[in-house]
Amino acid sequence: MKNLAQIAALLLAATFVQAALADERPLVQGITVTGDCLTKVAQDRGAVTVTSSTVQADARKATEDAISRHERVKSDVSALNLKDFSKQTLSMNVNEECEYNNNRRICTGYRASISTRFETSDIARLGDIIAAASKSGTQEISGLTTFVSPRAMQTAREACLETATRNAASKALKLASGAGVSLGKLINLSEQGSSLPEVPQPAFRGRAMADGVSAMSAPSIDTQAEDLQVSVVALYAFN
Repeated sequence: MKNLAQIAALLLAATFVQAALADERPLVQGITVTGDCLTKVAQDRGAVTVTSSTVQADARKATEDAISRHERVKSDVSALNLKDFSKQTLSMNVNEECEYNNNRRICTGYRASISTRFETSDIARLGDIIAAASKSGTQEISGLTTFVSPRAMQTAREACLETATRNAASKALKLASGAGVSLGKLINLSEQGSSLPEVPQPAFRGRAMADGVSAMSAPSIDTQAEDLQVSVVALYAFN
């Protein structure tokens, strides 16, 4: 135990010595600047959600009918051969359809509904999805969005880093000139977090009922570029 106590004391003393030496090291004198890049990134993907639903006397028949309707919708949308196309089932629900009349709960059957999100890079043809789903007898079209894919955002961010670095160097030169000193070598450079403002996405919600309502025509889809801000922090020595 005595030897362990001696070893611990020696390690503690060594730590204090290292800390003291670190405090005696000269601080780096220089100019610290932030370089920025603000750019627009074009939205390159879009998505829309389609829901098929039906009400039947029993839950099983409602489910089977909703599945049959929705499979037809998915088949018609897939036949559009959209670029970079993908689909994802979002939900499937079966609920008893009830309402209150004079404080009495009256149930008329079961409602089954299925929702699928369709996504493509061919934004201009999102309207074709809406038109095809409407023609196939879907009950609801919602959640139309356009956005920047992660890959496109990464590419834009990496290109912006170079611009931000040049901006930092330019600002450092101006600061050095204003201070009457000459700018020395780059000592340190670090990337800062990117900033992507919350931009309200275009949204569309419609109901295309199969019972007597004509199919919807394909609407035109407009997009808005998103802002991307990237920053770096640079430390330059001065002479």
